[in-house]
Amino acid sequence: MSWIITLPSTPVSGNVVMRMHFRAYREVLKGWFWKLRAADGFKDIPKPTGKRKLTIQIHGLRLMDKENRYFACKPMVDVLRPPKIDAGIYKTGAKKGQVWTRERIGHGLVLDDDDAHLDLQVPPIEKLLKGGKPYIVLTFEDISNG
Repeated sequence: MSWIITLPSTPVSGNVVMRMHFRAYREVLKGWFWKLRAADGFKDIPKPTGKRKLTIQIHGLRLMDKENRYFACKPMVDVLRPPKIDAGIYKTGAKKGQVWTRERIGHGLVLDDDDAHLDLQVPPIEKLLKGGKPYIVLTFEDISNG
């Protein structure tokens, strides 16, 4: 079974993502969270029960090299994981004894972004002609265990 989402957007270059401050990256994550949530077909995708294949096709005005394509897609993939909340107590430093919390936003459309749970493919796509509207196509497929 497969499901397709088309987004009228393109990811920021992986070279830009790599140099972002963590707070700026957090804002990028929030943006992708809501773009995916608002996409047609999002609600039709069931929660995963095992490994999934995700193919991301970037149809943009400029071509990206392989590493740049994969790294540019990292924020999208990050928000496809399940949400998570961590908490603890600082053990050292000025905040020793104080409670800390960390929240990860996510939709839970993939179990995790590691190789055991996700087969990620970001193939090269021909660039759009001048005046074309950039877009992204995400294709989710369940991988059977047998």
